[in-house]
Amino acid sequence: MRALAVVFSVVLALLVSAAPAGAARDRTSPTTPTNLRVTALTDTSVSLAWDAASTKQSNWWYCVQHNFTGCVRVDPPSTTHTRPLQIPGKTYTFSVYAVDVNGNRSGNSNAVTVSTPADTTPPSPAPVLSLVAVYPTRISLSWTSSKDNVGQVFYTLTKDGVAMNPGAINYRQTTLLDVAPATSHTFQVIATDTSGNAVHSNVLSVTTPPATDTVAPTAPANLTLNPNSSSPEIWLDWTTSTDDADPPGLILYDVYQNGVFAEHGSIGAGETIVYCDFTGPTEVVVRAVDTSGNVSGPSNAITFDC
Repeated sequence: MRALAVVFSVVLALLVSAAPAGAARDRTSPTTPTNLRVTALTDTSVSLAWDAASTKQSNWWYCVQHNFTGCVRVDPPSTTHTRPLQIPGKTYTFSVYAVDVNGNRSGNSNAVTVSTPADTTPPSPAPVLSLVAVYPTRISLSWTSSKDNVGQVFYTLTKDGVAMNPGAINYRQTTLLDVAPATSHTFQVIATDTSGNAVHSNVLSVTTPPATDTVAPTAPANLTLNPNSSSPEIWLDWTTSTDDADPPGLILYDVYQNGVFAEHGSIGAGETIVYCDFTGPTEVVVRAVDTSGNVSGPSNAITFDC
C-alpha cells in the first residue's frame, strides 16, 4: 500500500512538472525619455524633440502631455512632435513619457515651458469702404475683407465717429435705415483681431438727397402667421406693397406689436421673423416704408400668444 502511494506521488509530480506554465505578465516599464527640448517656436506652433526611451516590448509609444495631463500619441522611432498653439501670449508646459501595451509607464521626462509671442500684427489689408446706394432715408455700404495671421477678424462700422455694430464677425455690408434726408455723414470700418490689433479703412463721406416723394406705399395685405411660429419667435408672411416711386425690392416693412413699433423687418420680401415684445396675446401688424420715409397704413391685424 505504501509502494502504491509512492508511485502515485511520483506520477502526480511528473504531471505537475509537465503542465505548461502561464506566461508571466511583463511588469518592466520603459526607460524614461530624456532631454525634452524645444526645436522651434512660432506664433501658432511649437516643435518638440527628446532622446529615445527603450523597452523589451515591441508595442509601445510616447505620450506628449500639456500641463502634465492628456496624451498625444507619438509612435517610435519618432521622437518629435509639433503642436498647434492657438492663443498668443500664453504659457504652455510640456512633458513626455513612454508606455507599453501592458500599461507599464515610464517616468515623466524633464518639463519644458514655452510662451507664445504676443500677437502684435493687425489684420491686413485695410478694408476698403464703398458706397453701394444712397436714398433720402437710407445708406447702403460694403467693404472688403481683411485677414489675420492668427484668428478671426471683427468689423466695426462707425458713423460720425460712433460705433454702429461693434465686433461683428464676417459682417461686410449693411444698410442704415432711418437716416435723415439731406444730411451729411462720415463712415469708417475698423478691422480688429482677437488680440485687439486694429486697422482702419478709408473715411467715406455720404450726403443723403432731399425727400421729394410724399406718397406712401400701399398697405401690406393678407398678413398671416407662418406655421413655424413658436413663442418667442413670430414668423410672418404677407402680400407685398407697391409704391409710386420705389420698386418693390426697395420697400421696407416695419412690424408693430400692440400698436408700438417693434422692429424693422425685411426689405423687398413679404416675410420676416420677429420676437415677442409682450407677454400673452399680442396684436401684430405690418406697415410698408419707402426710401423717402413715407409710411403706409397698417396691414390686417393678427393675434399671437407670446
